[in-house]
Amino acid sequence: MMRSSCARLVRSLAASGSARAYGVSTPNLANKQFIINAVGSDRLGIVSDMTKYVTDVRGNVGDSQAARLGSNFSLMMLVEIPESQIEVLKESLKNMQDMNATIHEATVDAAARTPQIAYSGKFKLSGADHPGIVNKVTTILTQNGLSIDKMETSESIAPYGGTMLFKMRGIATAAAPLAANFDIQKVKTELSDLGDSMNCDIALVDVADDEYQGSFYAG
Repeated sequence: MMRSSCARLVRSLAASGSARAYGVSTPNLANKQFIINAVGSDRLGIVSDMTKYVTDVRGNVGDSQAARLGSNFSLMMLVEIPESQIEVLKESLKNMQDMNATIHEATVDAAARTPQIAYSGKFKLSGADHPGIVNKVTTILTQNGLSIDKMETSESIAPYGGTMLFKMRGIATAAAPLAANFDIQKVKTELSDLGDSMNCDIALVDVADDEYQGSFYAG
């Protein structure tokens, strides 16, 4: 299953393509952590506007992730601000142009609760679209003890034939310690068999822990 927004924000992802990630600032223990979720029409300056609202209330921007979805833009950001300034920030976010933003208190210390990763893998799918294909892939991963840390899907016209090509990619991880019955080769076989049955290519490639940060957008 997907990890909570707070827990997953602490691992930044390398920026590339239509999805972007932003850096981490040093936490201030006198502040409180909040998570901002915003979605709306894509336009120039969204990230600049939102980070200015945070700094205007003496806050710091921590980890964040953003993605363009068609003509829409989505942004999730972990911030630290003085508790006395939360209403001011909420009011600023409410007035953002063409964006609907909400802010929630991070009730746990995200950094302290982030589990150690024992396995990281990059999964990819390419082929004809089928109803339920995303559910089938993610079910295999979940049933074998893997969490989905990042996932992206898209459609494009195939180079030859003009048919619609469905693509899916993401990062799946397993926390330490690994279960006694954890078998990554079994997962790979199940994904490959699923691909054969649905006329598409599905693969899961191991990535070393120190490669994890850039692995989602690498190749």
